[in-house]
Amino acid sequence: MPDSGGNRNKVNVKGKAGNGREKMAGEPELPTMTRRRTISPLVAAWVLVLVCFGGLFLWLSLTADEPDKQKVAEQRDEAAPDKKAASESIIVLSDPEDSLSFADQETTSEEEPQEQAADAGAEPEPEPDRAEEQIPYTKFIRLKEVPNPGLVVEGKDGPLPVLGPDGLVAWQEYARPHEDLSIAPRIAIVVKAVGMNAEYSERAIKELPGEMDIAITPYGRNLQDWVDMGREYGHEALLLVPMEPLNYPENDPGPHTLMAGYSARDNMNRLMWVLSRITGYVGVLNEMGSKFTASENAVHPVLEELHRRGLMFVDSRSSRYSVAAKYARRIGMPRALNNRYIDNVVSEEEIQTRLKELESTAKTYGAALGIARAFPLTIEQLDAWARTLPAKGIQLVPVTAIANRQPIR
Repeated sequence: MPDSGGNRNKVNVKGKAGNGREKMAGEPELPTMTRRRTISPLVAAWVLVLVCFGGLFLWLSLTADEPDKQKVAEQRDEAAPDKKAASESIIVLSDPEDSLSFADQETTSEEEPQEQAADAGAEPEPEPDRAEEQIPYTKFIRLKEVPNPGLVVEGKDGPLPVLGPDGLVAWQEYARPHEDLSIAPRIAIVVKAVGMNAEYSERAIKELPGEMDIAITPYGRNLQDWVDMGREYGHEALLLVPMEPLNYPENDPGPHTLMAGYSARDNMNRLMWVLSRITGYVGVLNEMGSKFTASENAVHPVLEELHRRGLMFVDSRSSRYSVAAKYARRIGMPRALNNRYIDNVVSEEEIQTRLKELESTAKTYGAALGIARAFPLTIEQLDAWARTLPAKGIQLVPVTAIANRQPIR
């Protein structure tokens, strides 16, 4: 029995020991874990080799892209001048009129000296003949001095026009010579109020074609000087005669206005004062007069007096009810009538529109007349427009060249 107990105890001890070993066997062993966490020198060497190869590959790829980038940059730089040139051409084309001045102002370009050096040995291109750019009728023509002694007498207020010997009349004697192109439509332009503003008046006389007439105001100083200057540059002269408008006196043409309600004698006194302001004019143009020219009783004596003095009458048509042109035709008086006021609205667009309408009228009826004022913008537009007429088959003529050529309704 003791043995049995002893054995049983041994067994239990062994069992306990065996259980302890079984328990320890299920736990991780420390020596094994230490070996797994330690990096082998061989592995580290391979990792280092791979890193070196990766760095080398990356460096090669980056250096291989640089030439392409440089090439792209060079192409971009080469394309830059083309873009600059394209932008400059757009600026020029957007405003053709300024193209010449814009090109002339571009003298500070860095590329220009190189181009000039390259062309130094080349034969220079001939400069365009400025005369060829001028319209045919802008040739300088100085009209003869005025007055003709046979066409003037001294009146109470100054010299007055009269009929001359052998049928000599002022509207023909003082007219500007012109080439008669009967097959071409004709346009005459009258620039009025010359003498009111010295700067504008001088510009109109010197910058506009000689075929355009100037209409002198009766108010002002040294008016004859404007007539003489105008004739030096080839311009015929008309005299503005103020006549009563419908809204008088709110709209007052001046102290010597011819009035529809005045007697013929009173109007004649006023007319004589106006006619004596200057000499050497081919005719008269009514200033305002929407009320006066619509009155037959007022108009008839005035036109008869002007006709007896050898003058032409230009009806400004300030009213569609004007009877002046009709009565002038009835008595055989040389006449012309206004078809368009060119610059009632002083803008480039409006002026161009009126001028196109004037061209259409001339092509339809053979002759047309436009009236403008001596404003800077108007002068510029008229000068530019006149240069386009030869290509359109239209002849710019003085007002005496369309006398009796317009239909009167």
